[in-house]
Amino acid sequence: MADIADVELVFNKLIETQPKELNERMSDTNAGIGAVLKVLDDAKCEVTCGDIAKKMNVSTARVAVLLKKMVAKDLIKRSTDSCDARIVCISLTQKGKDTINEVRDLIIEHLSRIIDELGMEKINQFIELSEEIREVALRVKPQAPDFLKDKK
Repeated sequence: MADIADVELVFNKLIETQPKELNERMSDTNAGIGAVLKVLDDAKCEVTCGDIAKKMNVSTARVAVLLKKMVAKDLIKRSTDSCDARIVCISLTQKGKDTINEVRDLIIEHLSRIIDELGMEKINQFIELSEEIREVALRVKPQAPDFLKDKK
């Protein structure tokens, strides 16, 4: 079975090479909840709705909808900031921590199987090629067709 360092490398590189595609899934509530759980787990402390929105590159309104659903599922808790009662802090409940650990275990198992089947050499080739494609795509942007250009 693949070791945890390989799994973490593959996971992080997949996120790095395709952030737009991951963020587009925010319309899927379960994907959005998973993303918020990851942000909270990475933070290791209480954060605000604005912090979460900034980290995920989505609107605070979208995050607020997700947080409401997550409170109902007992995944997070809200509390007011001790210095400023206007600030609402978000943190994981025990159920939220258990859920993120369960998801992490599933991801590790899934990526381990992929690594075991393909091997790290092919995975590294894929990662390198993905990074090169991303760099070229960012450098060489297509021209918008005439009908999309602003005609003043």
